[in-house]
Order: sequence, then structure tokens, then C-alpha cells
Amino acid sequence: MAIEVLSGFSRSIVFKMLVVLIVSMTLVVAGGILIFSSKQTDLILEWSYNNNKSSLNQISSMASGEMKQFGDRLTLLAKTSEIQSMDPTIAASYLKSYNISTLFISGETVTLYDKDEHFLCNNSMIGLPTESPYPIDFPRITPHRPYVTPWFREDSDSPPMRLFGINISNRAAGDGYLTATFSLRRLWASFPNHKIGKDGFLLAVNGQGEILYHPDLKRWLTGTHKISELGLNDIDPRTYSVTGVQFLKLNDGRSYQVNYDYDSNYDFGIFSFQPKSEVDKLVESSKLSSIATLLVSILIILIVAVWMFFVLGVPLNRIIKHINQITKGDLDVQEIEVGRRKDELGQLGVAFNSMHGTIKRQIKELNAHRELLEQEVRERTQDLEKAYQKLEAISKTDELTGLPNRRDMNATIANEVERARRTQKPFCFIFMDIDHFKNINDTYGHACGDLVLKSVAQTIRGLLRKYDVFARYGGEEFLTLLPETDLPGATVVAERFRQKIEAMSVQFADITIKVTITLGVSKFDPRLGAERSIQLADKALYQGKEGGRNQVIVWQPEWVTEADYEAAETDSHA
Repeated sequence: MAIEVLSGFSRSIVFKMLVVLIVSMTLVVAGGILIFSSKQTDLILEWSYNNNKSSLNQISSMASGEMKQFGDRLTLLAKTSEIQSMDPTIAASYLKSYNISTLFISGETVTLYDKDEHFLCNNSMIGLPTESPYPIDFPRITPHRPYVTPWFREDSDSPPMRLFGINISNRAAGDGYLTATFSLRRLWASFPNHKIGKDGFLLAVNGQGEILYHPDLKRWLTGTHKISELGLNDIDPRTYSVTGVQFLKLNDGRSYQVNYDYDSNYDFGIFSFQPKSEVDKLVESSKLSSIATLLVSILIILIVAVWMFFVLGVPLNRIIKHINQITKGDLDVQEIEVGRRKDELGQLGVAFNSMHGTIKRQIKELNAHRELLEQEVRERTQDLEKAYQKLEAISKTDELTGLPNRRDMNATIANEVERARRTQKPFCFIFMDIDHFKNINDTYGHACGDLVLKSVAQTIRGLLRKYDVFARYGGEEFLTLLPETDLPGATVVAERFRQKIEAMSVQFADITIKVTITLGVSKFDPRLGAERSIQLADKALYQGKEGGRNQVIVWQPEWVTEADYEAAETDSHA
């Protein structure tokens, strides 16, 4: 009898699957251990490399961002009226004010020079010339991008630093230069917060291999030290790169997993070193954990398989047909015949029949609910699209006048430059400034000034073609883009603007204010580019201001010099 039962079981598909499962899992255990042993090290090393690389990228981005923010801050400082006054007393007082002094840390000096490269003042004294700690190449300083010197030290005990310089453009007070020293102590405070493993460390260098930061500040940052002293021989920081898992042995006798990132813009590189022993511990721990997990999983699968065979395997064949029919979507299949069975299988049959009915009912409810959800999703999507469109419009529009702002205007100009390149059709700029606007603000208040700005904007906008673009470029300055318009045509438009504004009156309370404008006109020159073409209109505007205001000045193409073209070409290669 037992033999017959075993013979019957041997023909069961469940029994055959159990045998296959046992044999397969045995092979999996043996093969898995071999595979994990050979592959796990590479996986952990790759994970450790990527993790350290991600941390290093964050640190490098933080350092580069700090230096870029320093340069941007100096650029904004150079545009303040106190600095542009080029008055030593005013500028020095402003540099030592609380709002400005808090922008710089101890040891950082901000210095103002006149256009002849003579010292005017700094943030610590007035009138006493202070020799720059590093030779400044003044001709390389421009008003558009901060000039940055290489890293240097004032003495052997001082932290590494570098000079940032920016050109000051002021037609009234004369040009000049503003420089500031950037101390690496700004970054030293942040480096210890970034951990590389447990006992790893960061190393900052410049392109010449000089150590700019090491956790042991007292040893490695007293005097000048090279990375070769650590054991990093034959490494050029400017060209060195790490593209995969790499270990280096330093002079302390320990091997480290190394990552490296170098920012050529600021001549600043950062190494990260994680001891190889830490990585080896991760590999060993992961191997043991993986093997244990694999064995436990196999054991659980075997237990469940055996239980399913003896308890559920054979009886479940009786209801497989019903399950398959329902799986295929035939919900109208007849219920399972349970009969008088009260055991687990009988209860399973009753439960299955009950589940069958519940599924049919809930599918109907779900279909109805799904339609409601889809409708709600469509409505929410429409609301989000409207909100996005509103935010998009706000980001491109001047809040006071409703005109496009400078950001939107720059994007429009870029598109027009590309279109003009394809069609070979000219276009022009009209740079406009409200005369004596500061006097209006000072005399009647900013509310009156805002009313004047809105009135001028509304009047000019009403004189434009539908494809002309009129934007508020900053303060009381406006810029008009006239597509497919030559210089004579743009001159006519500008004169129409001037006459219309001159004839206009702005009523503020019981006061009638007359407004005039000065306009500069220039034609887009492909060799100069959009920005310098706009500057020509700005120069023409300035001539109009100097010549008495309330007039239109046209910058003639023949006024453009070869020096202008050379400067534009230099900008394009910078």
C-alpha cells in the first residue's frame, strides 16, 4: 500500500517540481557561493568608489560654488554707487560698514584702485597705499567676469589665498578696479563636516601640486608642501583623473582608495582617501551576510515546498480548473462543488466561492471608482497646467509695468539672432531712458515714479507692431527689439516714441508732470554680437544724455572701430 502511495506521489507534478526544486537550489547554493565570492569584492569596491565619488562631487561643487559666489559678490559690490563714486573716503567708509564687512572674513582685504592702477582705499584704511600681496595684471581685469590670480601665501604661516578683481565702469567718475583676497579658510571650516568612510580624509591641491588643505593643518599647512611629500609621485593635478576603482599607497604605509576632482576654472583639485582596510571589512561583511541570506532563503523555500506538497498539492488540483478560468477573466464560471466536506479544503472551497462573488462585485465598484478618479486626475492636471502657465508668465514679466523683464528679453534676443542668421534680415535696438527720473522720485515719491514708469510703458507699447518686443531692462531703462527693421526705420520709430512721450502728461494727485525720454538706436552687428550691439545703443543714449536729453541718437555703423571687433572676438573666445 505504501509502495502504491509512493508510486502515485512520484507521478504527481508537485512531487516532480519538489525534486527539481531541491536539486536546483542545491546547485544554486554551491554556485551562488562561488559567484558571490568572485563578484562581491568588485561590487563593494564599485559601490565604495561611487559613494566616495558622489561625496567628492558635492564637496567640489560646494568649493567651486563658494568661489563663484565670492566673485559674483565682488561684481555686485563694484556696481554700488559708493564704489562707483571712486571717492576714497566714501568708498572706504562703505567697505568698512557692517553690511559689507560681514561679507568678508578676517584676513580678506578689499582694495579699490583708480584707472591708472593707483591705490585709493581698502576696507582697513584710507589714503595709505598698500602693496598687493600678489602682482595684479590689471589689463586682464574686465567688467564682465572676475579676474582670478593663482593661489599664493602672504607668508609661510598664512592660509592659501588668491585675488579676485573686477573692472569698475563709471563714465562720470572714471573707471577703476576693485580687488579682494579670497582666503581658503572659508572652505577649511566645511571640509571636516564631509566624511570619507570612518578614517578617510580630504586633500585639496592646486595645479602645481601644492597642498592647500590637509586635516593636519599644523603639519601640512605651515609653509609650502607638495603632494609628493605624501607619496603622490608622478601625478599632475591638472591632468590626473580617476575613472574607476583605484588604490594608492601613501608614505604612511597604508593603501587608500582614491577619488579626485579638479576644477580648472579655479585651479582647485580635491582628493578623497579612504583606507583600504575599511573597504576590505565591507567586502568581508557583505560576503558573510549574502551567504547567510542565501542559505536561509533556500531553507525557507524548501520547507514551504514540502508543506505545499503534502498539505495542498494534491487537493488543489481539483480547483485549478476554476482558478484558471477566473484568471482568464471568466467571472461567470460556476461555483466549486464543495459537497459535505468540512475540512480545510471544504472551507477553502466555500471561501473561494465567497471570494468569487466578492471579486465580481468589487470589480464593478472599482470600474466605477476608476472613472471618478480619472476624471479627478484630469481636472487636477488642468489646474496644475494653469498654475504652471501663470508661474511661467510671472517669471518672464516685470511686475510693475507688465512688460517682459530682462531675462525674457535676453531669451527673445537670442532667438532673433538665430532667426536673423538664417534669413539675413536686419534688426535694431532702441535703448530708452526716462529723463530726470531720479528727480521725479526724489520730489514726488516712488508712487509717482511708479506711475510715470507705467504710463511710459503703456504709451510706448501702444506704438509697436505686434511682433516688436518692448521690455523693462532695469530701473527707468527700457529696451525695444525691432525685427526686420533697418537703421533708418528704427530711427523713425525712436523719434515717434520721443514725440509721443514729450506730448504726454502724467497726472499725479493734483500735479501734472511732463516727461521726456532720451533714446539710443543701434543696428545688430553679427561680428559684435547682441550684447555689444546693445552697448552701442547704450553709448548713443549716453551721448544723448550728455547732449541735453530729450533726443534720439543713432549709432552709425561707421563709428564701430576695429578695436570693437577685436574686443568682441576676444569675448567670444573667453
